[in-house]
Amino acid sequence: MPRTGAAIFLLAALAAPAAWPARAAGGGTLPSAEARSSANRRTPVVIAVEKVRAAVVNVAAEELVRIRIPSQRQGGDMADLLFGDLFERPRYRKGYQVTSLGSGVIVSPEGYVLTNNHVVERGARFRVGLLDGREVAAKVVGTDASSDLAVLKLETPERMPYVAAGRSDDLMIGETVIAIGNPFGLSHTVTTGVVSAVHRNFKAGDRTLFDFVQTDASINPGNSGGPLLNIDGQLIGINTAILGDRNAGIGFAIPIDRARRVAEDLIRHGEVREGYLGLEVQDLRKKEGSRPARGVVVAAVEPGSPAAAAGLRKGDVVEAVDGQPLESAEEYRFRVRDLAIGETARLEVQRGGGRVAVPVKAVDLSPEKVEQLVARRVGLELAETRARVLVVRAVRRGTPAARAGLEPGDLVREVNSREVSTLADFRRLAARARRGGQLVLLVQRGYAAERFAFDLD
Repeated sequence: MPRTGAAIFLLAALAAPAAWPARAAGGGTLPSAEARSSANRRTPVVIAVEKVRAAVVNVAAEELVRIRIPSQRQGGDMADLLFGDLFERPRYRKGYQVTSLGSGVIVSPEGYVLTNNHVVERGARFRVGLLDGREVAAKVVGTDASSDLAVLKLETPERMPYVAAGRSDDLMIGETVIAIGNPFGLSHTVTTGVVSAVHRNFKAGDRTLFDFVQTDASINPGNSGGPLLNIDGQLIGINTAILGDRNAGIGFAIPIDRARRVAEDLIRHGEVREGYLGLEVQDLRKKEGSRPARGVVVAAVEPGSPAAAAGLRKGDVVEAVDGQPLESAEEYRFRVRDLAIGETARLEVQRGGGRVAVPVKAVDLSPEKVEQLVARRVGLELAETRARVLVVRAVRRGTPAARAGLEPGDLVREVNSREVSTLADFRRLAARARRGGQLVLLVQRGYAAERFAFDLD
């Protein structure tokens, strides 16, 4: 037989494996694929995905925009066809366009969806895609930019499948995790990996982000807001960021213990209510050539605050909060800002060569106390006029406001890009700004206006 014929015979045989005899080693026939049980392929990952997949959703945020209506001119000469629109007054209509696509996870049978703030922040309306192909409208319940979390509510009376929350304080390095989301618009994509690190801090631009779960489960654009699950299908994190190149294999999730606390406040109050300790701290000065110092130094203790009641003093060095060591004042502010009202923080304090554990109970900071805090930290005293305008009443000498050049009579128009006209507006927005750590004021003097940023921690 020619060699070409042999090659053809071989290809034909490979193309038709059904003609091969299926014999077991003992001479019997192998069981067919249909007869084989799939139980050995239903791994814990498969079981977990089957349990929770219907509770993972796609989130489309739509922004209200002006859309130009094309000209309806017909006929005319060539010049009219080419240049007619230049002389015709443009017409517009309002419409929506998708500004971001992300993921989310249903966390209650009532249809509350937990996702990232950056997925929804530019949206005016929201559509949520379910596993069965349906789309459901949703409204924003609350957002928290400082933690990059948001809660939506599905506008349906239907009881929804949801994912039960697990824990993130007992995660083990190397344990299997599952990510489900909407990367590149590919609905309900499943990836797996392990917990690469916990309590991970990393730089994002000029900001340092603190206390994330790091994973090598593939996370890509569109995964934002989707769930990170343990092998039991419990929610242990909200996927939120990738480091460097998309294919670097380094992703980060907000731990569920933190996300749950934020979500509960957003659902109950529409905003996060932050507990107050009353400590002002600064970075430790590091001597050249010495080992990095741990902790932050207490620069001031607010009179009448929980910190004062606990006996903390100026000059104390706070080395850790709830067992987590501190490297900077920024990290201290991050760790205490998520304290719920009534929750007790355990501060490890170095004082006079010894170490002591100091419990401090966080309290609610009333709107009036927020205004007092701004007066102490920034140096501004404000008043509300009869015309519902917020005016600077006094500027304390030597304060950040005085060094910025603010003067009595200046008008405060915005707080963190939100318009204000009353003291009630200011107190509410200043309390929210305190959570982010910075108060940004738009101040008007005459016909000129300028923004000023002040630390408020």
